[in-house]
Amino acid sequence: MRRSGQFFSGLCALGATLLPDAGLAQEGGVLLTFGIENRLEINRNDSLSVPALGTEIGNVTLLSFGLVSQTALDRLTLDVTGGVIALNDDTGSNIDFGRTALTFGYRREVPAAVLDLSAEYRSDDVGSFGDDLAAVDATGTRSDLALSARLETGRTSVVGLAAGLAYDQTDFTNSSDPDLVDTNEWRADVAAVLRFSEIATGRVGLRFRQREEKDLGATTTDARTVFAGLDYAVSERADLSVELGYTDIETEEFGIIDRTRGPDVRLQLSYDMPVGTAFALLSVTTDADEGQRETFEIGRDLVTGRDTISARLGVTRGDRTGTDLIGALDWTRVLPDGSFGLSVARSVAYDTGDDVSVTASTFSLNWTKNISETSTILFDVAFEISDSPIERIEQISLDAGLTHRLTENWGLSSGVGYTVRRDADGRAESPSIFVSISRNFQIRP
Repeated sequence: MRRSGQFFSGLCALGATLLPDAGLAQEGGVLLTFGIENRLEINRNDSLSVPALGTEIGNVTLLSFGLVSQTALDRLTLDVTGGVIALNDDTGSNIDFGRTALTFGYRREVPAAVLDLSAEYRSDDVGSFGDDLAAVDATGTRSDLALSARLETGRTSVVGLAAGLAYDQTDFTNSSDPDLVDTNEWRADVAAVLRFSEIATGRVGLRFRQREEKDLGATTTDARTVFAGLDYAVSERADLSVELGYTDIETEEFGIIDRTRGPDVRLQLSYDMPVGTAFALLSVTTDADEGQRETFEIGRDLVTGRDTISARLGVTRGDRTGTDLIGALDWTRVLPDGSFGLSVARSVAYDTGDDVSVTASTFSLNWTKNISETSTILFDVAFEISDSPIERIEQISLDAGLTHRLTENWGLSSGVGYTVRRDADGRAESPSIFVSISRNFQIRP
């Protein structure tokens, strides 16, 4: 079942904060957190189909487990969530396992070295991920796996070594959308870190990326980048970061090999202001599908007594897409009894499946208010546009919710939502409502 991911995840976070000691970890020792939640969800035309589908009624039972172990040298975290979904719709009734998620993190740090390990897994409906507006109305199940390891040694020496390895995999099942293809990607990098002085640090290294797509052409992409960089403290307030690289990309599709070469450059100047920081960034990247892209941005980050603001504005130019304006603004204000947030963004991406440029514009408002010591209400409005020569997609979502602490350990959450979408298929709308009751408790062995 599709859900308003940002809104409902925020609502769950609010519910957790209303429970005493929720998410609280002490320095040292082991903390175990157990949770159970039962949700009743009712959605009409859940997949935003044209013509509209019927009503779905779901009863979802979610179990969660969390572990935090911390010592003076290392920290281990583990979170696991899974559920049983009883669904009733126009096709009948069925019971299935779903909404599975796992996150693992381990960090060990000593003065001379640091080791980071992480793993993430999530399996859910395609539309619930929310990272691609074009896929919100898609059907099927998506499973994401991400593994990474990073080691840095010689941090107290003149010469150090940094190395990383990562693996990402995305699989789709029961999906009829030809644009949703299974992918897996390996990434690795190694660099020598040269500490010239207290104000200058250099690095020389190599990056490698291999991506396989299980599409009709069995596309495989191998990319190698050689780079050298320098971080330099120009003054007490100004920092300069420069990285110069050269990328060699080899792509094989339908047995035909194509080669792309070009620069990979990043130049950033940061300046500490009386309040916050300002920066200017120039980057040049090379991609096998869209060629070379140059981007220039200026930005400002600041935190005042009540406000947190992050803003950037820039221009980007691609060989195949031309020149576009990009930028983003995120503003959060802490109110005496809640908070208010505004977010505006415009970005440009390249759709490799259709070989077209895609311009994404988003606008969102959210407001939370603590109406009592045990209850909080939340409102959220989001408007998104995805525009390309192939299709224009417009989607607006309205959501409202309430969280209430019933007892010391039990919490109640409820919410309503309404989504309207316009794309090449026509206009679709989907109202939804849910109510859930949950309990979290913690144990320190």
